[in-house]
Formats: sequence, structure tokens, C-alpha cells
Amino acid sequence: MHVFKDKFGRNVRLTDERLGHILEHPELSNPIDKITETLMFPSIVLKSEDDSYVWLYYRPYKFNGEKSFLLVIVKISNGEGFVITAFYVRNLQKGEVIWKA
Repeated sequence: MHVFKDKFGRNVRLTDERLGHILEHPELSNPIDKITETLMFPSIVLKSEDDSYVWLYYRPYKFNGEKSFLLVIVKISNGEGFVITAFYVRNLQKGEVIWKA
């Protein structure tokens, strides 16, 4: 298991099972480094419209020569976080802005 700090100083866990799921996205090379960067230095953090305990951390990256965002989806509970998944997206989802650079 990996434990990261997020932008807000909160511990965020990534289990081996979830890492295995993330590694199923072949476009995500070096996922640990990119997840660390995205959690610590996001460009924007949104609260999901579907679940107020789910926060969406975005950080811009180039993917296949195009500007994309790495999205790290984190479930927040009892003052800590749990990484659900991470993958590249082109656009931000709708949600309440928690923090913006």
C-alpha cells in the first residue's frame, strides 16, 4: 500500500488492488509519480455531483500529443482519502470547486 499527502495535508491511501486496477490503463506510465504530483499539486479539485464524499483531483499533462488532465478520484472519509482510480480525461466533470490554482 502507498500513502500520499494531498494538497490539504490529508493522508490518501492507494491499495495494491487499486494500483492493479489503475495499471490496467496502459496509457498511465509511472502512475505513482503522476498520482503523487496530481494529489499534491492539482490545477483544480472538484467535489463530485454524484457523491459528496468523492473528490476529483485534476492536473494537466500531455497525452498522445494533446493537452489532457490526469484525473485522480479519491473517496474522503474520516479525514483521510482512498484512491478509487486514476486516468486521463480531456474535460473536467461538473462539480463544486473545492480548490483552484
